[in-house]
Amino acid sequence: MKNIWKLAAAVLAACVLAGVPAFFAVREHRALGAMSARADSLQREAGSAQAEAEGLTKELSDARNRLDSQGAELEAARGQLDSAASERDALAAQLEEAQAKIEELGRTPRFDPDGPAYQQLYPDFYAPQPLDASQAPAKVIYLTFDDGPSVQTGKVLEILERENIKATFFIVGRSGAASPDTLRAMVKAGHTVGMHSWSHEYKTIYASVEAFLEDMYKVFTLIRDETGVTPTCFRFPGGSTNSYDYGIYQDIVAEMLRRGFVPCDWNMSAQDATKTPLPPEQIVANVLSAGNVVRGVVLMHDSKPRATTVEALPNLIAALRQRGYTFAPLTPKVKPVMFNYKNFEQMP
Repeated sequence: MKNIWKLAAAVLAACVLAGVPAFFAVREHRALGAMSARADSLQREAGSAQAEAEGLTKELSDARNRLDSQGAELEAARGQLDSAASERDALAAQLEEAQAKIEELGRTPRFDPDGPAYQQLYPDFYAPQPLDASQAPAKVIYLTFDDGPSVQTGKVLEILERENIKATFFIVGRSGAASPDTLRAMVKAGHTVGMHSWSHEYKTIYASVEAFLEDMYKVFTLIRDETGVTPTCFRFPGGSTNSYDYGIYQDIVAEMLRRGFVPCDWNMSAQDATKTPLPPEQIVANVLSAGNVVRGVVLMHDSKPRATTVEALPNLIAALRQRGYTFAPLTPKVKPVMFNYKNFEQMP
């Protein structure tokens, strides 16, 4: 019996030893089969993903091609738009030019073919706007300076800037031609630059209407060319009525008004055009002696000897402000102060 058990144990042992490798071989075979199946599955998935990627790549390429095509179309459209915009701007400029020409023709007084021949002189000697000169505000002072520019002008400009006042300068062309920078400084500071003649020589200027136009035209072109601003206001040398122009005064006024220019006399004066300069306090008193006018156009002079006029200016401004006046420059819209006509032929 004992031997039977030993034999059985030996047989069992042999069986076990023979079965273990087989067991492991079966398990490894199964694992390899599973791994192979998984590899096949992954390979199929990879192939599907690659196909999908290739499809997406093609779609992207097609999209890029469409985008490039659309970009080319957009650039072409932009070019057409730019061309149309340029054409539009050119047409707008032509329209604006035509409208300006129409306005100019509408506002420029036409000369009478049966009128005086001097109406045909200097076809560009016209104010740039229709004559209005209808504004007459109360309690306003218009400071005006004749005969400049001069060595005193810079000081006058400094005082006006400090006092925040805009004034009017009626210049003499010969002086202005020597100081074009000063003319530009006047305009830049907001002052009005008006015409006072080229020569300031009464006998020459008032020899005839033609002589007056010739002289004024020279200072007109100087101001226009040097400052870029076309002057519209002018002041007769010696005032609008004087012993030199009484025979042609009305003809000159009529012609200058026809051309759109505004003549400007004065109703307050510093009376400073003297051989010996007046004391500053006398200049102030002279201006204030006009009384409380509704609105005042003050005559002063801007020439080399007028140093005391410059000295008087701050006190004069203070005194006029104390009387309740404000200050402004003359413009084409301001109603001018004009002298009454006098018959000098009947004067003693």
